[in-house]
Amino acid sequence: MKVAILRPREYLEETILRFRKEGFDVIGVPFVKLEIDADKLNIELDFDALIVTSQTSARILVNTNPNLLKGKKVIAIGKKTAEVLQRCGIRVEIPTKFDSETLYKEFKDELVGLRVLALRSDRGSRILLNLKDFCDFREIKLYSIKFEHGDEQKKFVREVFKNDNSYIIVFSSSMIARSFIELSEKLGFDACNLNQVCIAIGPPTKTVLEKSGINALMPAEYSFDGVIELLKTLSRV
Repeated sequence: MKVAILRPREYLEETILRFRKEGFDVIGVPFVKLEIDADKLNIELDFDALIVTSQTSARILVNTNPNLLKGKKVIAIGKKTAEVLQRCGIRVEIPTKFDSETLYKEFKDELVGLRVLALRSDRGSRILLNLKDFCDFREIKLYSIKFEHGDEQKKFVREVFKNDNSYIIVFSSSMIARSFIELSEKLGFDACNLNQVCIAIGPPTKTVLEKSGINALMPAEYSFDGVIELLKTLSRV
């Protein structure tokens, strides 16, 4: 079983090693790049609760201004995001599903009347903005996500459209799905003709793919652990 992980370059090596330990033949292709703006944390910030939406936001925080975490309610999307913060000795709460919509539904009552700060990318889900209806909500966009459409990405797109069943493709975010679809169209391929098994980590990513005619499976847990379990199930079929 050949697996292609589409993920930012910063995380590919550790993800590839993890999948190889599980016995998968895996490659990684970065379809987005991250542009960090850590200086936004070097100011005084007054808040009661902190929402950290990604590993990237968590890593920027602990490397720049970990004192922000002390004595605050901290909510993180995903186990890996939480682990980054927990290594600093911080107690972290996690929604049952690792996406912004579940976080909003499960924590909104706890955040009523509080000063809430969200650390996220410039492409974060808009649903968290609804917190403004009942709390003092602010966000800091710690990094930007840009499409990466170089020779590596073009070679991969051409390969998967011209060879049936060459990879199981794992799309790790909605922005990566958008990047893949846009590059495919630029190269003259219709996304709905993609004849590969595709896996979307989370509903937003699945929605982006399916709007372009790409059928996508989704793991029960919106994480790479969930993807690995799904792949093991597929390998037994």
